[in-house]
Amino acid sequence: MIADLPPGRYRLRARKLGTRERHLDLRLAPGEYRRLGIILRPTGDPAELAYQRGEQLREEKKYQASLSWYRLALQRRTPFPEAHVGLARSFLALHQYDEAQAEAEAAIGERQGVYPEGYTVLGRALHGKGLYEEALAAYRRALRQAGNFSPEAHAGLALVLDDMDEPERAIVHMRMAIEQNGDAEPTLYNLLGNMLLRIEALREAIAAFQTYLNLAPQSDLAPAIRSLVDQLRAEMNESQ
Repeated sequence: MIADLPPGRYRLRARKLGTRERHLDLRLAPGEYRRLGIILRPTGDPAELAYQRGEQLREEKKYQASLSWYRLALQRRTPFPEAHVGLARSFLALHQYDEAQAEAEAAIGERQGVYPEGYTVLGRALHGKGLYEEALAAYRRALRQAGNFSPEAHAGLALVLDDMDEPERAIVHMRMAIEQNGDAEPTLYNLLGNMLLRIEALREAIAAFQTYLNLAPQSDLAPAIRSLVDQLRAEMNESQ
């Protein structure tokens, strides 16, 4: 059960090893409660099974091991843009940005240029290579194709703008990422807090860091962020 999702549009992905993956679009009105029943049917498709194994290994942070499974999926099915994106995401985690860019571009090509996730992953690869303007263009194209609904693209755009020393514009997109993500990713609040610190919005930064701590109290970053929050509160008290 997922509680306290803000109103808005969501893209749900349901999967289980050995079954066909399902995607569902969901729109929630204020105060609305929805119960979803999703039937996942078994699959014997060797390409799909190889792809699912690659996804599982990537989620377990076994990035190098995932590469061979994605490649096997591509050997067994062409085109297979999702497998190209999976490869790109593993290459990103391995900081192999040229390879990630090539796979993202292959995925976009297989979708004939209409693939918001592909452009989002391409943006991440270009950002990793320090190609900020090109990364911005990729993220903006992802958002246009996704009807402006893509928390990952908004977050990526925010990070590029922050690296370009435009924290005010970065904050706008990071807030959008958080709103669209429905509190599903605590790390976004940490990133937002650091952006707010750059413009000396201490009270708002503290609120962002505190939300991170509420969502991820046992994380590795939590002790350092608690210490930072205490320091910021002390600074605010001294200035009053």
